[in-house]
Amino acid sequence: MNTKAAFADTDLCVKCGLCLPHCPTYTLSKNESESPRGRLALIQGWSEGALSLSDTLNAHIDSCLTCRACESMCPAQVPYARLVNDFRAQAPASSDNKLSTMERIGINTLTGQHRQVLNKLLRVYKKLRLDKCTLFAGINHKLADTVEKNNFQDSYPALTPTERGHVALFSGCASEVLDSKTLHDAIYVLQHCGFQVSVPKAQVCCGAIDLHAGQAKKAQQFAEQNQAAFAGQQFDAVITVASGCGSTLAEYPNDLANNIVDINEFIAPFIPTLTLQPLAASSWLHTPCTLKNSLSKKPKVAATLAAIDGLEINTFDDKQHCCGAAGSYMLQYKETADALREKTLQPLKQTPTDYLLTSNIGCALH
Repeated sequence: MNTKAAFADTDLCVKCGLCLPHCPTYTLSKNESESPRGRLALIQGWSEGALSLSDTLNAHIDSCLTCRACESMCPAQVPYARLVNDFRAQAPASSDNKLSTMERIGINTLTGQHRQVLNKLLRVYKKLRLDKCTLFAGINHKLADTVEKNNFQDSYPALTPTERGHVALFSGCASEVLDSKTLHDAIYVLQHCGFQVSVPKAQVCCGAIDLHAGQAKKAQQFAEQNQAAFAGQQFDAVITVASGCGSTLAEYPNDLANNIVDINEFIAPFIPTLTLQPLAASSWLHTPCTLKNSLSKKPKVAATLAAIDGLEINTFDDKQHCCGAAGSYMLQYKETADALREKTLQPLKQTPTDYLLTSNIGCALH
């Protein structure tokens, strides 16, 4: 393989430095090697044979959150995320070494075929009535909720006099196990917007965590499996409720990518047709990097929420940095992730709120 040719797009970076204020890791460290142009220079030097692969070089590339804020404002339109992911595939990230054994098992369980096993174990947990055991009091509520909500039907009918169309729902890994209520709520809303909703059982992890960890072949396998899972039927759209999954699916090298729509974008035109209950409460709306820097340049979440009478919506600065979640990054680089989370939550300390809203399960968990 001609490494220099494979990374030729690093030449597109003119080192203007406009990306620096937008990079979370550079803002924290003021280290040029922790900036987009610095990382591109390192990759370029390595691809041309001027730099040897080393733990130090790897560490600078691994510590990138891949938030893509730099891409959003780059005048040269450098495909930064692709170059970083390609480098990690050539020189597998060492960041997995930062995970504890339990954290590694947890990630593999959520993203791999073991997820189905986990769902079966949860059902056994409920069947044996361990949810009633005081020994597990600290986790009972969440596990019981997961067991109840994880059984999806193949299809749900539209709940309007006239059916508008047929959509599919991408359930995702973390959402299915840790936030299945959101998936069922999404189905409920889509039904009332006039759509039949299918939930293909053969779908698997979107592959985001593997892609960003340099496991390109595994990510490609997930892409092929999901393409097959959603093939065979004509869907008006494949809906995602987690922007991290959506942004990954939308860049698949297959037809599925063209059909991906974030739920907030999809339901926006139908909001006037719904009867929404009022909610007298305050909220802060967090916009994930994967939504504003990848899926949509002008997310419609705030406009959709504005239809709820009585809900006060505070929004973060448009230049707000990544919250530090970034998939498994919050586990691998805890200090950086926690520092970014602290910066993200600063406005809430001045203006307390009833709800902190976000469009991505990873950000919510962090």
